Amino acid sequence: MKRLIALCLPLALMACGSMTGTFNSIPASPAAVANSTVLDEQGALAAELAYKAARVAVETAVDAGLIRGPAAAKVAKLDRQAFAALGVVRKAYAAGNAASYASALTAARSAISDLLTLTGKTGA
Repeated sequence: MKRLIALCLPLALMACGSMTGTFNSIPASPAAVANSTVLDEQGALAAELAYKAARVAVETAVDAGLIRGPAAAKVAKLDRQAFAALGVVRKAYAAGNAASYASALTAARSAISDLLTLTGKTGA
């Protein structure tokens, strides 16, 4: 019996040694996770607010008669694209997928910028 334990113990320790690499990705503290989550929430909130501001600017321009005809059709298309991109941001945030969330934020920012370009206001 002692011989069996003596043979199995090194195997068990080797298995534990190979697992230590997987624990390197665990955050050092809950605060690190909380900070990342807060930044993600702020990114999603910024995208939401940017879309709402762009939408209000576009609607105001359409209501004032500044955007008509083919330009209005183009604005409607860009608005749908920006809204869809914002939906992707929401889904990626809900899924907790950092890579897709970052790319979704980039795509939403670009779509919202395209929408604002037609109003002549870029925010810069």
